[in-house]
Amino acid sequence: MSEVPPKIERTNLSDAVTALKIREFRRFWLAGLVSNSGGWLQGLASPFIMYEMTQSGTWVGTSVFALMIPMALVGPFAGPMADRLSRRQILLVCEVLLGLIAISNAIFWWAGIREPLAYVAINIIYGFANGYALPAWQAYVADLVPRGVLMNAITLNSTQFNAARAIGPSLGGVLLAVSGPGWAFFGNGVSFFLVFVTLLTLPATAPSPLAGRKDSQLSQFAKGWAYAKTQKTIMTGYLAAGLVAVLGAPLIQVHIILFCEKVFEVDEFKFGLLMSTYGIGAITIAPWLAAFGTKFKKSNLLIGSLALYGCGELLLSSTKEYAIGLLSIFIVGCAHLVMATTTNTTLQLYVPEPVRGRVMAMYLMVFTIGAPLGSIIQGPLADQFGPRWVVAIMG
Repeated sequence: MSEVPPKIERTNLSDAVTALKIREFRRFWLAGLVSNSGGWLQGLASPFIMYEMTQSGTWVGTSVFALMIPMALVGPFAGPMADRLSRRQILLVCEVLLGLIAISNAIFWWAGIREPLAYVAINIIYGFANGYALPAWQAYVADLVPRGVLMNAITLNSTQFNAARAIGPSLGGVLLAVSGPGWAFFGNGVSFFLVFVTLLTLPATAPSPLAGRKDSQLSQFAKGWAYAKTQKTIMTGYLAAGLVAVLGAPLIQVHIILFCEKVFEVDEFKFGLLMSTYGIGAITIAPWLAAFGTKFKKSNLLIGSLALYGCGELLLSSTKEYAIGLLSIFIVGCAHLVMATTTNTTLQLYVPEPVRGRVMAMYLMVFTIGAPLGSIIQGPLADQFGPRWVVAIMG
């Protein structure tokens, strides 16, 4: 009897949207697109007003530091909370708080307050609330889909975040030019309440096996860290995230506004377009990654994306031409989507459910410590030596 050849499973681009066929995940995905688009309205307006008030890269870096360091500080509490409590309930509370905080930015601006420290203070409060939301958001994805489509769901979740990078700054550029930054802040606030309404229609998460534990959150976090540091896969993901956070994240958070003001000398709309190109790059690469990413070793995807990220930064630092700047940011957007999705998926698939929230909280802490650290260092360096030299060295 002749041997029957094995069946070959073909992969095509239609597989890129498998998780969106699940109704609950589709609603969550669309809500995330709205919320993150609103977040980028504020992400555009915040450095813009800081530079307008101070003409200083140092102040821009400080505002980023104030936003992200609180997110790292609450990690030891937010991670265990996402493992113990209903992730949906955590998100419902956080969305309301974040909406109110974002709208307060708009009220401050409309009231004529032009003191940088006031907006730094709001960023600190915003960062604390967001620090509790992010681990719950990341872990909630796994509650909505079967494990077999988790990589696809995580890729689509990352794609949604990066699609918002394209939509939000584009809208933000128009709002800044036509209506001013107050409306960008207000739009972000409204987006959180839209997500709140969507979350009310989604299923509550099952009770956690850790729900009845009496030991402290810090004790649970320490146990999560004790587990993570023995796992080479997890630590490699943390290392990759740390490198991108310190060396790469300030490109978007600090340097783009400096390039637009000092190198390209363009208006608010082109500033928004440059920010959008980062998300457009991510959207462009996402369907390929969602459909074919499982065909490649994750280590190869990670190494390739880190190298591509550096090449994009080097290309940006080499030019004074706005068009080449757009290409550079497009490349960085592609690279970031591959890196972030690869590390996120690896961690989500690798870790057991009881420690998922804590492992993801530590992953987010790496970024939320590294990005403001990079910003607070690179902002003053850009003032001293110019953004092109700083971006070249980081690349």
